[in-house]
Order: sequence, then structure tokens, then C-alpha cells
Amino acid sequence: MINKQVISQEYDVVIIGAGWAGLALARQLKRENGDLRIIQLEAETEYKAKIGEATVEITGHYFLKKLGLANYLYRHQLPKNALRFFFDNKEHSLPIEQMSEQGTVYIPPHPAFQLERATFESALTEMNREDDITILQGARMTGFELDNQEGHTVNFRYQDQAHQISGKWLVDASGRAGVITKKMKCHSRENIPRHSSAWGRFRGVKDFDSVGTKPWRDRASSRFLSTNHFTGHGYWIWFIPLKSGLTSIGIVCDKTKVENPPLKQADFIAKLKEHAAIADLIIDAEIEDFEAWGQLAYRGNTVVNRERWGATGFAAMFLDPLLSGGGDVIAMANDNLSKVILADLQNSDKEAAQAALDQAVPFANGVLNYYYQFLYAQLMNLYPVLDCAQLCSPVMAYINATYFITNAWDYIEGNLSDARHFEKHCYLRRGHYALELLLQRQILQSLEVLRSENRAFERNDKSFFETGGDLYKYYIYQMGQKGQDGYRIDFRVKLFTQCFAQVTGVKLGLANFGNRRMVQSALNLPTILKNPTFGREQLPTLLNTMSENLTRELQQTTEHTVLVEITEASFEDEKVKVTVVGDTADAKQLKQLQRSANNIWMRQQEYIDQDSYVPEFLRYARQQPQDLMDPRYPVCLENTEMLEV
Repeated sequence: MINKQVISQEYDVVIIGAGWAGLALARQLKRENGDLRIIQLEAETEYKAKIGEATVEITGHYFLKKLGLANYLYRHQLPKNALRFFFDNKEHSLPIEQMSEQGTVYIPPHPAFQLERATFESALTEMNREDDITILQGARMTGFELDNQEGHTVNFRYQDQAHQISGKWLVDASGRAGVITKKMKCHSRENIPRHSSAWGRFRGVKDFDSVGTKPWRDRASSRFLSTNHFTGHGYWIWFIPLKSGLTSIGIVCDKTKVENPPLKQADFIAKLKEHAAIADLIIDAEIEDFEAWGQLAYRGNTVVNRERWGATGFAAMFLDPLLSGGGDVIAMANDNLSKVILADLQNSDKEAAQAALDQAVPFANGVLNYYYQFLYAQLMNLYPVLDCAQLCSPVMAYINATYFITNAWDYIEGNLSDARHFEKHCYLRRGHYALELLLQRQILQSLEVLRSENRAFERNDKSFFETGGDLYKYYIYQMGQKGQDGYRIDFRVKLFTQCFAQVTGVKLGLANFGNRRMVQSALNLPTILKNPTFGREQLPTLLNTMSENLTRELQQTTEHTVLVEITEASFEDEKVKVTVVGDTADAKQLKQLQRSANNIWMRQQEYIDQDSYVPEFLRYARQQPQDLMDPRYPVCLENTEMLEV
């Protein structure tokens, strides 16, 4: 088939690279305008295994709704059962069924997939060729010249012959090679995570759904379909199932925490076997291939350029694989690239077309810079606590829930390719981002307390099972509905205060802290903004506030004048102290009042039943500096000095 393809001299769009980012962009463009002349130049002659196998829900929506790949994906790739985390003890000696676990019970309703990259890209190549897109495998670009007026020129060698073509639009989808973006100095390594990675594909890995005890297997379905994470201090290890029966296994290390991260195959396998549960899973497995990168992340400043070129995939930017968000970045990049390219090619008035392009470019690049920065902030909230179950589990549940209520909802609704909507809601994004930085401060201080008190691993071996589904179940089926901005802001703020309260409860060592109705009422958004590092110094004031609130509530049930006192001990013994002023109650009445007060104190509630503080959040969001999310500023504690509280 390759030999039959005819090479023309002129194209509407020339795409350098035919990994899934470039293939998807070409397919997206062609589905919108079947008359477009598109060519893809791929340096390799065959597709090989690559990272970027795990996807999440934005990518799933992109595949199914934008690219029409439902039939192919469900027949030839694997559905994904969300993210799953296993928490080991400090020595990494626990069998898997004794580890605490954060994950789903069932496959979530919005689809995502585990991709075997080589077969996926081969299939996309054939689909694109059937749609009259020219794809040349083994075509190596030897040079290019940008010309916004007459068309860009691309020189390449293919089947031992030199060729020159021109294109109105030129897109770099060449992966980390970045054949255009590197020459144009689009990448930066400022303010990025310093993470390395090594990985390989293994044959003969044990089935996650066949190991462990029957009660352990029964409490969740299809663990093997999840992107499974094992964690250690400053690193995590992934297990991703592939349709062929192979399993992708890799490690990501924070180089500021892990001395000598494994970058050679022998060191990589040795590191895996330091974990007893992993050693058992791979005891009979054989590694098929291996690769390592010493540095993962880099920023990119260009998805679309006013000179009619752009970039997608690894050629544009890359952050980190922990939350499987690489495909989401590609989906957003391709959406905005295709929207700009299609509009530009349909405009025959050159002057008007350039004016429209100049207006569209800042937004297209801004969306990706926003998403990179926001995702980075959430990663920095998660990485420090990966091996601490009692902090990582609520933070991970919160991140999943906010992904659905914010970015995934916005993507499905079309807001991330709508410049007017995006600009109108900039202040909201700054507000949410500011809350992430405040949460980071509390998470890190809580972790410091746990380590100083030797509590960092105390729940890792409890074999608890927690699922974030309890947080997003209220709106997961409404995602993408228009006109729900106020509703979503309310949920988003309540998710934040719930997570902050849970982290604070861990910090203080107080049982069932974050789920108590009394705590939720007192430790509300205004209180958090005034006390962003809430700890033992602020606890007496909180206890007094809760005592007053409970007193008022109890007073409504009796004619006697009562006083209620909540102490630290109340969290453990589930009892509060009730005093009747003037000693006007007999023993039976006092006992009943005590029982009622204890019942009120023990009462828990779902986070959605918290009081609403949307107006307070909106004021807070509008107070944040406009450059708060500027990529020049670190996504870490230093930036919290900028926050307006």
C-alpha cells in the first residue's frame, strides 16, 4: 500500500510524524472537510511500543465523539477501569491483599482505554489512508522552510529519493524529536517536575484478578483493567494491561527524592523486585523490550503559531504520566489546531484570514498552558504523599472528582475550544488554582507532622478500600450539560473544603474528622481561607465554635438552658459534655439530652450537604492576581505568597 501512494507537490496540511497525535489530527481534519489534501511523513517504517498507553475520560470522549473510533477501540483495545493505587509498608514487604487500596469498584460510566500503541497507530494509519490521507512511512525530513505567504516547504527522503513538497499549514507531530519545535526554540525546562522514567513490556505477568484472597478479589471488579500504581518514597510503578496479553510496567522517579533512579534494564528490574507484591506478580514474567528517559517533563509555548504552523503530542509539550493526562493534552491541542486550520483554509480573504488567525492563536496556546499549569499543581499535591495512604487516598479521590466537575465537563461541553467562554471564566480558573496551592501547603505540613510523629505509614497495611466514586456519583451522568456553571462551582468548592478537612483530620490525628457535620459547618471556606495551615493552634477555636453550634441545635429541642462542650476526646469516644444551667433537669432528662447531643455530634453527612459558599469563592477568585498561573512562577509553596486571602 505504501508504494501505491502518490506524492503531490502541494498540500493543505503537512504533518511531520504519524504517531497517534498526528494521525488523530489528520483524521479529525478530514472528518470535518473531506476535500483537504493532507500528507503525513513518518520517519519509522513500522510502529513500535511506546509509552502513552493509558488514557482518561477526556481522551475517551475525543476518540469516540471527535474521531468515531468506538467500534475499533472496543473490539481491538482494552477499556480502562480508572486509576488504582496500592499502598505498601515502608519495607515494601506486604502481599497485595494486605495493602490499603484506592480505586473503583466498577468501570466508570465515561469511557477511557488502555492502548497498545503499535496496533492502535497501525490501525489509524490504515483508516487515514482509506480516507485519502497520504502517509509515508520511512520518510525522513531533511529540512523545512517556513513561508506564511506562499506555503511552507518541506524536504524529505523517501525510498532512496529526495522529495520537496509545500503546505499551507505545517504541523510538528514528530514526538520528542520535535523537528520543528526544537529548531524554533519552543521548549523550556523552567518550572517543571524533575522526573525520570524507565519501562518495559512484560509477558507472563500474573492476573491481578486471580491473586490474593477471595474476599479481596470480590470487593472490586476488573482490577487488571485499571492503571495500577504501586508507590514508594518519591516514585511510583505502573502496571498497564495491553490487548496482546503483554503488560506495560514502568517506574517514574522524582530525582530530587530518589538517588540514582533506575535507567538501565537490570537496575529497573531490581527496583521492581524490591516490592514483594510486584516480585510475585512478575515471578514468571519475561521482559520484551526496555526504554528509559532521564528527564520527562518540558514546557512548550506553541500549539498554534500565527505563521501557520503548529505542534501536537510530545512535539508540543509533556508533563507527567501519573494521572494519565497526556492524551487529554493531545485532544485539546488537536481540537484547537483543527478549529484554527479549518477556519483559516476556508477563508479566501488573506487579510481577513490573517486577522482571524492572529486573534485565535493566543487562546489556542493559552488553553494548553492553563491545563499544563493546573495539572502540574495537582501533581505537586499528590507526589509528596504517594506512599502515605491516609493522605494520598483522599487527595486522589479529590483530584478525580475535580477532574470530572471541572476540566472533563468543560471539554465535553466544548468550553475548552470556545474562546469567549474561556476568557469569561479566567478568574474562576485562577480561583480554583489558588485553592490548589493552599491545599498543597496543608498537605505538605500534614505530611511533615505525620513523619515527625511516625504516623506516615500507619494506615498503609490496614487493607482499607476507598473509592472516589462517592464524590463524583452526584454529577457523573450530567457531565457536559450546558448552563450548569453555578451548580459546578458549588460542587467544586465543597470538594475542596471536604478534602481540606480530611487532610486536616489526618494532620491532627482526629477520627472521622472531615465527615462530621459539625466539623463541616465550622471548618468552612471562609475559615479555611483565614487559616490555610489549620493545625493544633487553631483547634481550640474550632472546638469552641462547634460547641456553640451544637449548643444552639440542642437548645431547640428542650426548655432547659443547656451548654455543650466538645473536646479532642470527643473524636475518639464519640461523647460530648452536656451541662444544664441551673440544674433544672432530672437524671432522666439529662440522660436524654446527653444522648441527643452525642447523636448530633456523631452525625456524618455527604460533602454535598455542606453550606454553600459560592459568593465567598467568587470574591476570592476575583481577588487573585491575573498572572497567578504564569508559567514563570513555580507551582509550589513559593507561589502561595502571591495569593490574596
